[in-house]
Amino acid sequence: MQRAFVALLASLDNDQLAAARLRGKYRDLLLGPGKDWAFPNTAAGIRGSELSEDQRALLLTVIETYVGSIDDANAAIFLAGYKSELNSTYVGYSGSTSVSKPSDYIRIDGPSVWIEF
Repeated sequence: MQRAFVALLASLDNDQLAAARLRGKYRDLLLGPGKDWAFPNTAAGIRGSELSEDQRALLLTVIETYVGSIDDANAAIFLAGYKSELNSTYVGYSGSTSVSKPSDYIRIDGPSVWIEF
């Protein structure tokens, strides 16, 4: 998962990285036990429609690393939906692009997908 996130961030140019950078620092996940459904009201980061075709493919690869843990038939259904929404899906990060330090944070926020790392 980490390698997929790093590859996605490494593909962004300086302007895209600036657009993807989230305000504030994230020391933990926004959603989790006891914080279910506490999604931010506004999406933040760079929108999928601002990414190249190759970058959207890397974004889909990130999503696939999570969906790959379910059975193939359902994974295909979920991925088809997520793929159709890539232009409306946001990539945001805080910290470094190595996604290896305790203060590094990245999330994928789409119409029907939410991933935090």
